[in-house]
Amino acid sequence: MTIDSIPFEIAHCSSFDQDYKPESLAEPFQGDIQRISHRGWQTQKHPEYPQDLILRLNSGLCRIHKVEILSHHYKIASQIELYVGITKEQEQDAMYIQFTRLGFVNLDNNDRFQDRELKSIKIQADCEYIRLVMKGCYGNRLNIHKQVGILAINILGFPLQRQQQAQETLASAQSPAEATTVYPHHKIASQLQQSDEEEEEEDSRSSQIHNTNSHFDLEHWVQVIQNAEEDAAQDEDYKEAKLYKELGDRLTGLWRFLINLENDKQQAVATKDYDEADKIKADMIQVRQTAESLLKQSGIQITRDGDILPFDTIEYNSDLEQTYSQEEYEEGEESREEDVGFLHENTIPDLQSASIEKESKLTSAANTSTTNSNDQLLDEAIANWTSFDALSINHGDSATNSPSLLSARIPINDHHKQEEPAVTVPAPEPVVIVDPETIPEPLTADDLESCELAIDQFGEDLVANIMSVKVKCRQNGLNQLNALIASAHVEENQSKQTKKFIHASILMIQEAIMDSRESIFNQAIQSWKHVQDIVIKHMSKDDQQLYAWIEKFFTRLLMRTSDNNPGIKLSATKTILDLIEHYHSLVALCLGERMIRNMKDAKARIDLVSITTKKSLIPHQWPADAGAYRKQIMTFIVSYLNKHPHTEVRKAAWELLMLVAQYQQQRDASEFKKMCLFLNNDTIRLLEQELKKLNNKLKIKTSTSSSIQRALANNNTSSTKKSGASGRDDKRAASSKKTKSKQAQQQATIEEEDEKTNECIFCDEVNDSFNEDTLISHYYNQCPVLTNCHMCQIILEVSTLKDHLQIDCEKKHLVKQCTQCKQSIPVEQWKKHTLKKTCTATAENQSRCPFCQLDMTRSSEAQWKSHLINKCTKNPRKKLTK
Repeated sequence: MTIDSIPFEIAHCSSFDQDYKPESLAEPFQGDIQRISHRGWQTQKHPEYPQDLILRLNSGLCRIHKVEILSHHYKIASQIELYVGITKEQEQDAMYIQFTRLGFVNLDNNDRFQDRELKSIKIQADCEYIRLVMKGCYGNRLNIHKQVGILAINILGFPLQRQQQAQETLASAQSPAEATTVYPHHKIASQLQQSDEEEEEEDSRSSQIHNTNSHFDLEHWVQVIQNAEEDAAQDEDYKEAKLYKELGDRLTGLWRFLINLENDKQQAVATKDYDEADKIKADMIQVRQTAESLLKQSGIQITRDGDILPFDTIEYNSDLEQTYSQEEYEEGEESREEDVGFLHENTIPDLQSASIEKESKLTSAANTSTTNSNDQLLDEAIANWTSFDALSINHGDSATNSPSLLSARIPINDHHKQEEPAVTVPAPEPVVIVDPETIPEPLTADDLESCELAIDQFGEDLVANIMSVKVKCRQNGLNQLNALIASAHVEENQSKQTKKFIHASILMIQEAIMDSRESIFNQAIQSWKHVQDIVIKHMSKDDQQLYAWIEKFFTRLLMRTSDNNPGIKLSATKTILDLIEHYHSLVALCLGERMIRNMKDAKARIDLVSITTKKSLIPHQWPADAGAYRKQIMTFIVSYLNKHPHTEVRKAAWELLMLVAQYQQQRDASEFKKMCLFLNNDTIRLLEQELKKLNNKLKIKTSTSSSIQRALANNNTSSTKKSGASGRDDKRAASSKKTKSKQAQQQATIEEEDEKTNECIFCDEVNDSFNEDTLISHYYNQCPVLTNCHMCQIILEVSTLKDHLQIDCEKKHLVKQCTQCKQSIPVEQWKKHTLKKTCTATAENQSRCPFCQLDMTRSSEAQWKSHLINKCTKNPRKKLTK
């Protein structure tokens, strides 16, 4: 029957986001799955994993050949489990769905956000329901809500309606005693069709592969390899010991996995689930074949006596006695060829131990090859299906092409040739095992397009290494790039070629600096420094094309200044400052128009702007032009100070405002007034108070240091001019008394000023713990004379709240004045407020306390303060101060 796309509907969904309902997945689409028009399904924000999605096939029971899942490009599931379900009846005539787990697939993290991954899962299963379980998601800078998104699902197969009708017709012709199940297992049907000769061959093959007791053989292999590793270490042949260790670790992993499968099989047999037991048995056979392939690829084989021999010495059979005569060897070879031919001919695919084919847009279409051997496809299938990636094996056609774990010192015992004279056999050349971590992934079509210039300059191998997600690959690629940059000879008459080289280098470096590993990031920064030396020496700062490339690099580097790794954050900040020193206009990129909502990232950005202000603007740019970037930096400060929801961010913005205001005030009063044009009246008044207090503190420090210096000078003078004259002694005593009295007066003045810095200027509270930081926190959260505007969150005095909401508030268009109490009410609450008619009637020019509605029209500032601190029972901050 033809394989078509099977329509389905959503039977269950654990959660979904607004406008991203799962029903959109069931909508039919025309043509390629990647050209879908709907928005797909997404989980709710910050969901609890795992998340379930159950699909009901509209055609009833179907035979499924492939399931295609198109993932979101950054809301990516880290792992998806696949289940198939069939409806069954219970004893009470109730229906239930029995789900069977097939396995899981892992998706690429797509850390460059370039493509959407299409995951194709090849299966052979009969089902009415398909269940997808999302175990988690990849965290990245875009997926801040930890969601999973699926854009499309395509199920390929065909309904079993025709087959069911044919089977029912056949069953009706049989006697009731001979009637069979409507949906027989396809393995049983295939086995019934086999001839007697095929059954004998099957028995022979089963006896060879130990499908019931293979883990005992594998345990023996593990022990032999471990013993060989110990012997090599004792002989100080550490290279060979390392190779044995790697092989032993892989075989140990397979052995443990096999034990788990055996336990699952025994449990299935105990519950009389023979279908599941048969599938587990097939999995165990695949694991055994993978272990044998490991030995074959390593160029060795293990005898029952525990000897390790080269693979091509004998043809190993673990069930039959090993013979060394040429005649028996040829017979064994023919038998093995027959068995292998039978395996290729009659291997029956399992329903639920299915192979998984990765058809991802992250890998180029050229990587898909149809020339792989059947054994290789089977090994890759079971490795991917069980997520046993580290143990998957690529079979070679011969053992000679595989790396050997043997050296010349391993003896080959041939009992039939012991009496013959020894023949000196030259030692085989050692074959170096290629570390798979040093082999980069092939470039995708998008990578080939975006890195065309870099490939032209450096070659595809270097670019593939740098674009790879593997640590060793990126390290190798950056090392090669550093070597090319160091050996580059720049000629003045080849400026175009130099610009191409610089552009290609920047493209590669800006890919590497997005790596989350500190070693890779630091290596990329070192590469940038080498490129920067070439740029400074041979290129002009006015080159707009070059500046555009550096601007893109700067934008990416800016993202890393909020990294969780302090080493990356520090290195990125230093590089940012270094770039700003050479290109002053890059400051504008730090003062982006869009406010960062995330508290950590916003705080890191404000800290970066503060450092830039201290290191670049104040010492270098503002002395020449006090108005440089005034609008951008004030817009930046006001945005975070008034609109950001987090207190820590607003506090950091206030400190930055103090830094800028302090410099502008000291430089020129007119510049300070220009700066204040971006602030509202309440913020200006609070800013002036804080600046005054800060200036007093600086004066205290200055007077203290000068008095100490004068005292030290007087002591030095008196010690050098000692004399025995009593008149001079009297004068010196008198001057020392005057000095002490002056110092006492100055000390009293200092203490008095210190006391003032410990006092809140609004509520007059004196607290020894008050300083610059705690006072700001006191203003925002505790001072009973101040409050926060419930619309824009700015801090202001309670007495000015009414005028602020009507005149100064940036969200005044979202409030409406009540005709009875004259208070500004949010628009969405205004109707409910006015219908109640419980508010206090207030005249147009009358002023009331916004908390207790007491008439305060003729109250002075002191009376307002006294009321809010002592009398107002509904002041929310008064309760906090008690």
